[in-house]
Amino acid sequence: MAKLQRKPRRRRSRSPRVRGRTKRFIPNTLTILNMFLGFLAIISAFAGNYTLAAWLIFVGFIMDSFDGKVARALGTASEFGIQFDSLADLITFCLAPSVFVFLIWAEPLGIIVGGFFAFMPLMLGAIRLARFNLEAGADQKSQFLGVPTPLMAMTIVGLYLFFTQLHLLPWEALHPKSPEGDSRIILPLIMIVSSLMLSKIPFPKSPPFSLRGGWRNTWRFIAIILTFIAIIASRGMLIFPLAIILILSGLVIWTQTHRMTVHLEEVEGEGHGSTEA
Repeated sequence: MAKLQRKPRRRRSRSPRVRGRTKRFIPNTLTILNMFLGFLAIISAFAGNYTLAAWLIFVGFIMDSFDGKVARALGTASEFGIQFDSLADLITFCLAPSVFVFLIWAEPLGIIVGGFFAFMPLMLGAIRLARFNLEAGADQKSQFLGVPTPLMAMTIVGLYLFFTQLHLLPWEALHPKSPEGDSRIILPLIMIVSSLMLSKIPFPKSPPFSLRGGWRNTWRFIAIILTFIAIIASRGMLIFPLAIILILSGLVIWTQTHRMTVHLEEVEGEGHGSTEA
């Protein structure tokens, strides 16, 4: 008797609903990792391991750079993802840096005064995130209005890594009095950068992490990878200079744009005045 041939079983394809859950799981996992790294940074700071805390916040910055881009690439961007990402940012880029500031620079000033200085990144960052979620629209698709919370956090941890590495250089003339830097200069600087989070000054968003779209995106991608390698090779010393360059470039571009706008308005006003005359 001829053997009966069994028909191959058809694999059941996963439903669109299951595939959608799987896609949403990927960016949400990055957001959870970002939040977890911020939590670990707080624990490390309280344990006195400030260098580890700084690097944990930096890795959280990398996670935050990818979660939104991954969500948009997979077509899973949602209102929940926006709110969840803001909560993670509140922990990693606002609460953790505030704890960082208090324990390293502000604690000698006491609970009230030192706590006031350290509270600024948390308070202003929370306001900035809430306002961003309410006002996120076409004007913030290609740029941020105000210094974003990750950039503010990178400025704070970059300050610590910069001065601790500067203290190790052989040139004694460059050594600060304290390995962490002078709090009389650092605390006002942190106040200024924190206040810029609530400004209307536009700051460009990070370029897309993609090799598609022509040579420009390719070179941007290579530049970002080389920047990360340089940061790691310098043991974080380059984080603060790069953060300051980004902030100052945003201020310079905004100042020039504002002056041009005012000049055009004055020219138009003079033109209307002469026409009416």
